[in-house]
Amino acid sequence: MLRSIFLAILAGAIAPSLGQAVNVNLSGIVTDSGGTPVPDAVVKLVTTGVTAATGQDGSFNLKSGSTGIPKAGAKAPLGRIYGGSIHFSLSEPALVAVTAYGLRGGEISKMERSLNQGRHSLELPGDGSGIGFYRLAYGGEETVLKVLSLDGVLQGAAGGKSGSQSKPSLAKQSATAAALYDVVQVTKAGFQNAYLNIANSDSSGIRIKMLRSDAPKFSFFVTSLKAMTEFSGNPQGFGGDFRYGETGPGAGLRGADKLCAAIAEKSMPGSSVKGWRAFLSVTVDASGKQVNAIDRVGPGPWYDRTGRLVAPTKADLVAVRPQKGDPTIQNDLPNEDGVPNHRPDPTKPADDNHHTLTGSNASGTLQSATATCKDWTVAEGTAANGKPAYGFSWPRSLGGGGGGSGSNWMTTGNAYGCAPGVQITQTGGGNPSILTVGEGGGYGGYYCFALNP
Repeated sequence: MLRSIFLAILAGAIAPSLGQAVNVNLSGIVTDSGGTPVPDAVVKLVTTGVTAATGQDGSFNLKSGSTGIPKAGAKAPLGRIYGGSIHFSLSEPALVAVTAYGLRGGEISKMERSLNQGRHSLELPGDGSGIGFYRLAYGGEETVLKVLSLDGVLQGAAGGKSGSQSKPSLAKQSATAAALYDVVQVTKAGFQNAYLNIANSDSSGIRIKMLRSDAPKFSFFVTSLKAMTEFSGNPQGFGGDFRYGETGPGAGLRGADKLCAAIAEKSMPGSSVKGWRAFLSVTVDASGKQVNAIDRVGPGPWYDRTGRLVAPTKADLVAVRPQKGDPTIQNDLPNEDGVPNHRPDPTKPADDNHHTLTGSNASGTLQSATATCKDWTVAEGTAANGKPAYGFSWPRSLGGGGGGSGSNWMTTGNAYGCAPGVQITQTGGGNPSILTVGEGGGYGGYYCFALNP
């Protein structure tokens, strides 16, 4: 079975945005952190509600007919592939994109056409060599179709042979792989919940590791400059683009979540399954809805890498500084290594690095449509891309976190732009002509929270 092109391990919790009803067919194995199978665990797709139990060998198969999967609105394109072309209808004029992906998920080719309302047929981009999937998209809607080659002509997975005059039925078409943004949650007594985010309806070979209930606590960090430069491959960091390999609607938020999990895993092996969420607000996610950072992080409590309490409940987060946690970290929130981020290297002077991206206001909700670098998908410093909102991971007057314009961990100001940039040396204020996320005291870091302690 072909692997998913959009299997986004530990990305964001996104509701389905489907152009058609689809079958779910997800299979894999659940083990503990040492690789021993975990039997009788409950495996569930959180949004679509499909549930299964693991067998004695830890295996599971989440499978459902099309009636169990929510549909998107009537605007979504319903695509079929046969005779080497993709066939679809539009309910209104639109700029349509057809993208070809390889078996391992890499983009091979893409074409865009401005089309009127009605039925359309477009020759597929690419020569068919190594292509496993096509994505048909316009606006916030998309349909992903798995393909194969018969007699040298690309067909839908359930399509007829070259030259056939018959079209695949809707029932068969619903069995092809399609976009499905959801979260796999695994629960069992004696273990912490495990989370795996997916973006495709059909995938096999999924492996999920569960941590035992007595595993070390670790559920909060500020992404360090070291991590942001290492994982971006750029000494200036990511800027305002956190897609991190994700594509399609909601890619910025899903990629930021996936990056949280990757950074956590490097610091504490096995912790990537805790359900990491970036503390970032967006105007529109994959389901077309606004998302507020404060609503993404779960009920708490949250602990840093060394097990110190950051805050016990969500209500304790909605404050100038997190409340009721360890006072030694309240005014200098730690990075993924449990080190106060103001001075990540104790052998060197402190950094001027408090700007931490959130896109949010003082209640943890979306600040404005221009405060998110187009929902964390752009890294160019232009006026059109906006000015991302940031909070202070440590107050302007360190140790005096009671209030003031330089104290709020969720919102303190707006960066000058979305371009990558690092400015961690005290300069007495930023330069408004330098349109980066870091100018004035930062590098484009953000907060990560986990659903499990």
